[in-house]
Amino acid sequence: LSASIDLLDDAGLGTIEAHIADLAARFVDGVPSDRLYSPEPPESGLVTVRVDDPESTVDRLREEYGVVVRSIPDPAGAVRASLHVYNTAEDVDRLLTGLRETGW
Repeated sequence: LSASIDLLDDAGLGTIEAHIADLAARFVDGVPSDRLYSPEPPESGLVTVRVDDPESTVDRLREEYGVVVRSIPDPAGAVRASLHVYNTAEDVDRLLTGLRETGW
């Protein structure tokens, strides 16, 4: 725990928050407005989008794109991405590609 706190202190909470905000904005910018459940601009790294089949979308994104999202019960027909400091712009792009190729 001490090492984790030191790592956060070294990076700086402002830097971490800005990185998460940048990733969330990048993701939201790539989501069609009719698919976005989360507010725009996003309030955090948790971004929810509507998909036609949440369970198969979760499975396909994991298996074919190496992306982990979770289906959520409310709103129904949605998956949530949880973007954080360890994610990259390339991760977001891979997620968007996977969502587009699954047909949303």
